[in-house]
Amino acid sequence: MPRALVLGVNGQDGSYLAQNLLARGYCVTGIGRQANSKYVPDDPAFTYVSCDLRETARLIGVLTQTRFDTVFHFAAVHGSSGFFYEPLWADMMAVNVLSLHAVLEHARLANRNLRVIYAGSAKVFPAPFQGTINEKTTMQATCLYGIGKLAARDLMREYRNVHQIASTNLIFFNHESPRRPLNYFLQQITGVVAKAKLDPSTHHSVQTLDFYADWSAAEELMDIAIDVAEKSDNPEFVEASGLTVNAREAVTDFFACHNLNLANHISEKSHKSAPPEMFQVDISHLKTITGRKPRFGVQDIMEDMLRAHMETE
Repeated sequence: MPRALVLGVNGQDGSYLAQNLLARGYCVTGIGRQANSKYVPDDPAFTYVSCDLRETARLIGVLTQTRFDTVFHFAAVHGSSGFFYEPLWADMMAVNVLSLHAVLEHARLANRNLRVIYAGSAKVFPAPFQGTINEKTTMQATCLYGIGKLAARDLMREYRNVHQIASTNLIFFNHESPRRPLNYFLQQITGVVAKAKLDPSTHHSVQTLDFYADWSAAEELMDIAIDVAEKSDNPEFVEASGLTVNAREAVTDFFACHNLNLANHISEKSHKSAPPEMFQVDISHLKTITGRKPRFGVQDIMEDMLRAHMETE
């Protein structure tokens, strides 16, 4: 039975990843900073460890205790669009980069066959996104979060090239689910629809609807991430739907599907004077290696979120 360690198992990505790994027959250890597992139910093949990844000695202890085949580093200090990282720089680097270094060092010193999969971010690309984006696109971070993700990427490449440690950086574009925090864009939108169904006076303000995005279902992307781990030792993949959508059009359609007028419930703090930049994520490399591409679109994702909101209203 293959053994996998999932860092950040109480987050959206880590929890779906752990559940998909268990469904494939893996023995999974999940690390989270909370006292208990948040999403992954009791399972004989699942072990939860409470650990603050800023304390690398504790992480190394977990790695030493069990010989893992794969480590999925999906823990991160991060926030929604516009999040201000400056006060959290030290914590972010400790979790997003230094704990990765601890895993790579363990592989170099004690487990040379360990496979390391890291959850990178599209924020390593210059903003706003333009043109066709793939693994060969020039990278230049435009926020502190992106700087940390670039540092992690360079760290993995160093350990691959110098120490032959098998590691892969997965560059994720927007991927969402009901497990996202409520301040994320699609969670805000679907929350308004859920409330408006009960109260026609519901109103909410967002920064803008004038942007393009590539949205995927988080659970599906996490399953594809396992395919990458099982089928390829390539250093990098972009993970996205490959379908770029206009946020205003997507949100307008979603409101209309639920017999609601967007203008009655959503206002914008700012409008762009010029049309938003269009871009396209090229996922051909991912499709070639895994034989898969995401099937669920933004309307599917919002419907899933809406059902979760309605259950709590």
